[in-house]
Amino acid sequence: MKVIEIDGLKKSFDGKIALDDVSMTVNQGDIYGFLGPNGSGKTTTLRIALGILPADQGNISVLGKDLSSWGKELGYKVNALPESHGFYGWMGAADYLRFFGKLYGIRLTASDCRSRLSQVGLDPKNLLPISTFSRGMKQRLGIARSMINAPEILFLDEPTNGLDPRGRRDIHDLLLHLNTKNGITIIISTHILDDVERLCNRIAILNRGKVRYEGALADSSSGDYIRYRFRVEDAPSISTDWNIPGISIVENEQDGLVCQIDGLSPAHAIKSLIEAGMPIVEAERITGGLEEIYFTYTRGATDE
Repeated sequence: MKVIEIDGLKKSFDGKIALDDVSMTVNQGDIYGFLGPNGSGKTTTLRIALGILPADQGNISVLGKDLSSWGKELGYKVNALPESHGFYGWMGAADYLRFFGKLYGIRLTASDCRSRLSQVGLDPKNLLPISTFSRGMKQRLGIARSMINAPEILFLDEPTNGLDPRGRRDIHDLLLHLNTKNGITIIISTHILDDVERLCNRIAILNRGKVRYEGALADSSSGDYIRYRFRVEDAPSISTDWNIPGISIVENEQDGLVCQIDGLSPAHAIKSLIEAGMPIVEAERITGGLEEIYFTYTRGATDE
């Protein structure tokens, strides 16, 4: 079942394009990695999918229903943990959960709070204020808060940012548990590739407001495909209006092309491109693996 379908999403701010024809699909049970450098449009996409921001153009379906027709009921099906989520430092963890429970019309008993804190690995006997918590403890508490309404879909924005290796691994284990034991579909927006390799079964890579790659994580890391980066002379003036069987353009770059080759030897592919008028001066094989795929599709990006 497709739980989120985004088609042709566009968004601009003050005339600057933030999202340009973004399309992606999240299936039930996915841990979906949404990757890209800072400023690529990840957070904007998630805010639109949550109904926080309006889109300029495009369609979004959540749990088989158009986003615009959900209304307030959507808040009982999804939840989110933004990167900069605030805490009330004077509160204890249980008081914090009870406060957010009231926002959903849910009355949490002391037993409920203890159970939810234990579920995310926090000691329910710890009565110290949140201001004394470590960053990892706060992340755990934030995840407990995001689970108050028992969501079917959980959006997480940089859930392990700033954590040490032990803290990151603990959050990984917690999210895997929520996904496999509670059946929650999780969308993780991040630029930390280790998080994606550890957690995700499907990914999308966003760069400059466009989805440059979407597919199963296994497909991106298996190395079964053959892709080459071809550098050509006077690239901006080269026409790509050709149809060569077995060769498809994956990405246009400033100084050339990234092409996928299927059913052809590299030598045959290069010969065919040259015959089609491509003045190739250098060919570089892309060996595969998530890191190589990520950098292939985010070349030229600058973190803002």
